Amino acid sequence: MIAHPILHENLPVIEVTDPFILDDLYADPRTAQFLLTRIAPTLAVIAPAQTEALLTRLIKQGHTPKVLEA
Repeated sequence: MIAHPILHENLPVIEVTDPFILDDLYADPRTAQFLLTRIAPTLAVIAPAQTEALLTRLIKQGHTPKVLEA
C-alpha cells in the first residue's frame, strides 16, 4: 500500500530553536496537554482550539513566543 500525503490547512504548530525546549514543554503536563504530536525535533502540532491557552502558558513560563499567521 502506498501512503499518500495529506495537506492540512490552518493547522497550528509550534516551532522552537532547540529540540530541548520542546522536550521541556512535553515534560510539563500543563503545557503538554496542548501539544498533539511532534512532527520534527523542533516542531509540534498544537491542538487547534488551544493556541491561546498555550500562548498564555508559554508567557507564564517566561518564554516570548512570536506568532505568525499565514
